[in-house]
Amino acid sequence: MTLLLALLSVFTLWAFLGVLIVGLYVIYKVLASIKVTLEKIATGVRAIEQETSPLGTHALSLRATLGRTASALNVTHQGLKKANRDLGAALPFLR
Repeated sequence: MTLLLALLSVFTLWAFLGVLIVGLYVIYKVLASIKVTLEKIATGVRAIEQETSPLGTHALSLRATLGRTASALNVTHQGLKKANRDLGAALPFLR
C-alpha cells in the first residue's frame, strides 16, 4: 500500500510538472510573438525618427514664418472688414 501511494505521488508530481511545462511553453510562445510585434514597432519608430530629424532644425524658422503670416492675415482681415463697412455704407447711394 505504501509503495502504491509512493508511485501515485511520483506520477502526480510528474503530471503536475508536465502540465506546468506545457503551460509555461504556451506563455513563452505568446510572449515571443509579442516581442516580434514590439520589435517591428520599435523599428518603425526609429525609421520615423530618422525621417523627421531634419525637421527639427527648421521648426523655429517655420514658427516665425507662420507668426508673420498670421500677422499679415490679421492686417488683411482688418482691411477687408473696413472695405466691407465702406461698401455697405455706399450701397444705398449706388442704387
